[in-house]
Amino acid sequence: MGGYLPGLTDAQRAVVLDDAAALGVGWIRTDFSWSQIQPMGPSTYSWTKHDAVVQQATARGLSVLPILDFTPAWARPAGCTIESCGPVDPSQFASFAAAAAARYGPLGVHTWEIWNEPNITPFWAPRPDPAAYAALLKAATAAIRSVDPAAFIVSAGISPAATVPGGNISQVDFVTALAQSGALAGVDAVGYHPYSYPVLPSYPAPWNAWQIMGTTTPSIEGILVANGLAAKKIWITEYGAPTNGPGVGATATNLQLSNSPDHVDESLQAQMATESVQAAAATPYVGALFWYSDQDLGTSTTTIENFFGLRRFDGSHKPAWATFQAAVSALRL
Repeated sequence: MGGYLPGLTDAQRAVVLDDAAALGVGWIRTDFSWSQIQPMGPSTYSWTKHDAVVQQATARGLSVLPILDFTPAWARPAGCTIESCGPVDPSQFASFAAAAAARYGPLGVHTWEIWNEPNITPFWAPRPDPAAYAALLKAATAAIRSVDPAAFIVSAGISPAATVPGGNISQVDFVTALAQSGALAGVDAVGYHPYSYPVLPSYPAPWNAWQIMGTTTPSIEGILVANGLAAKKIWITEYGAPTNGPGVGATATNLQLSNSPDHVDESLQAQMATESVQAAAATPYVGALFWYSDQDLGTSTTTIENFFGLRRFDGSHKPAWATFQAAVSALRL
């Protein structure tokens, strides 16, 4: 659900969480932003809005996967003006992580994801740094376990990307670096975001990020096995597809691959919802699947980011809402 849940009123949040419960999911994933919780400095906390998220979700039988991310101004490198910069001192982030685990463990939150997509520049500025993220992951993992030894820790969901010198780092290259650093040895699961649009998860192409999870050479699962981490399951902490945007749209009958589509139509999104649930459930090394996202963020077609929802911006259900619900329900029969 991204980062918007804490900013809603209790009544608005209730509508969203009621819809999630009706969808039949067991979990929600949402940002617990360090920059929101400790904006003023290392000695003060602002928990109230996140308390409400946990309390309202738990009341509906929904477990919460918090994403610990985003650096407040006081902890950023000199010259950094955005919250996606990694912190100067990983121990400061670790202290925040321990405080969050100590507060929410008694409320039933024991599963944590450490950052989001640190292999791409929008989420680790000014450029991704596997060594820096590995240090942060190690520090946060130790800190959380110090207050909650039974905690389940997921490394950051890695974005599908191509390696660009001085910029983004591919999922294969980044996971390789993390595995070789030893940072993944301490976690319970490895996060990955195998976005496949404009094609289905099953589409047999070496560039299909879902296929890169386990069937290509190299693959995410292959890297884990090669580094003695075969017991670590992959948690798909984001998967989905936008249904509008500035470019060409793919359909089930015309993928438009030669035209580099940047979104899919609602019918194809619905097929992806069904297949992703079924494929994740049938894959032994996959431990979880989270759909991104619950509702469109807007209506402007200048960006695909507005259109990943199972619901449209006005709250109405896209066809994918029903197909996702049916696929989840079938698993429980």
